[in-house]
Parts: sequence; structure tokens; C-alpha cells
Amino acid sequence: MIDQKFMFARIPVAVVDIGDTLEALLIRSMLESLGAVVTLHLPGTPEDFLTLIGAGELVHQHLVICGHGDDNGFVFGDYIEEIDTSMLIEGSLPPSVVAEHARLAGKIVLSTCCETGGEAYGDAFVGKGGATLYVAPDGSPEGADAPLFVHCFFHALLARKQTPEAALERARSYDQEAAMFIGHRAAPE
Repeated sequence: MIDQKFMFARIPVAVVDIGDTLEALLIRSMLESLGAVVTLHLPGTPEDFLTLIGAGELVHQHLVICGHGDDNGFVFGDYIEEIDTSMLIEGSLPPSVVAEHARLAGKIVLSTCCETGGEAYGDAFVGKGGATLYVAPDGSPEGADAPLFVHCFFHALLARKQTPEAALERARSYDQEAAMFIGHRAAPE
């Protein structure tokens, strides 16, 4: 990406809106204020989302998934009959389906979706999907807490040039709500 070759390089970040447009737009603006060049993805169906996370090299190095989550996974909701929703459980995308499709070698993925920080999603994105780091809440943060966590994480990563691990620890240390965001890392080689 040409922005990475500028004198003051701009890091590409993808923001994926799967059901919380206001949060996605807020996070997009915040990332741009930190000097990132942001691509906003608006997948219309679960299959579109699976296509995105399966795109490998075409996916930016940093990926933020904005939406809602529940005990079954990423919430997509109901669709008309013509849309394939066979991969959903009660309107939500489970980690087993993510594991089948994710091709995110070396990427950093951050989810703001409630209940998507458990081991099953960590394994889906990191273990099977190849991401270097997957961060998500292992619980249900209040609405304003998720964007604040994303800001703290990317401020440390982009503005302070900290490692992803240091950025995660800095963001998690903000308060008790931020501490519910769990990091799943690839095993060192």
C-alpha cells in the first residue's frame, strides 16, 4: 500500500461493520486521527464476512470487527430466505465456522463483539486462521468501553510504536472493563 511508503507512513487498518455501524464509524474516525488509513468493510451477509476473513493477503495487517456477540458467536440476525444462513446458530456465527474460513496469517485481529474473547475464538483466529494476535472481550463490555479499548490499543501501537503485546497490556490496564479484553497469541516459533 502506497501510504506505507510515505515519509510519515500510514498504517492500513480494516474496520468491519457486522452490526454496529455507529461504533464502526467512530472507530474509523479514531484510527484516522491516529494516522491510519482505514478501509471500512460492510459485509451484507454472513457469507460476505467469511469471504473477507478468508481473503489472506488481501486483508490489511490490522482488522477490527465491530458488532454484537452472544453465547453462539458473532450476531448477524435474520435474513430473507434467499440468503444462505446455514452457517449460523440462532442468527450468530460460531467459532467453528470462523475456523473453517479464516486465512489471516500474521494479522492482528481485534473484535469489539461481546462474548467473542474465549478460547474457541482464539483458536479459530490464531490456531486455525493463522493470526498473530486475536483480541476480544470475554464478557459483555458497556457500549462506550469497546471503542475506548480500541483507542487505547491502537494509540499504544500506532502513536507510541509499542509492540502488539505491550499495546494489549497497556490497553487492558486502563480499568476493570478494559481488562475483560483477552489476547490470544500465536505460539513463538
